[in-house]
Amino acid sequence: MKKTLLLISLFSSSLLMYGCNESKKIQDTDLMHHRFVLTKANGQDISLDDQADIIFGEKMTITGKMCNQFSSQVTLDSDNIKGSGVIMTKMLCNDEQLNQLDYIIEQLIVNGAKIDLTNNQLILKNEKNELIYQLKDLM
Repeated sequence: MKKTLLLISLFSSSLLMYGCNESKKIQDTDLMHHRFVLTKANGQDISLDDQADIIFGEKMTITGKMCNQFSSQVTLDSDNIKGSGVIMTKMLCNDEQLNQLDYIIEQLIVNGAKIDLTNNQLILKNEKNELIYQLKDLM
């Protein structure tokens, strides 16, 4: 009898823990009015001096800066984010890494990217690229 009760309680606990570990679906409200600073691009650390960032505004309008400033209207569908186009200034920067990041963020937005938000860390990725941002609100 005691073994049966022990097995039942272990089984119930494992089911409860499994349910708690399910990933939470990201909502628009989880992103809106937040600023994220780029910390890694494809495994390489990004200097905080560069202040490459992305800000989510009302109605999922995003603005940000890599080498150039950009903006787009995006939609969030389950764990994917996508925009129909990107408006971007087109200046050449002295930093080749930031120049490349302009191209990467544009591709992630236009072609769509998987999005993950865990522990104040935002990850945008596709088959070729991964950008990791850290929450750093201005206020």
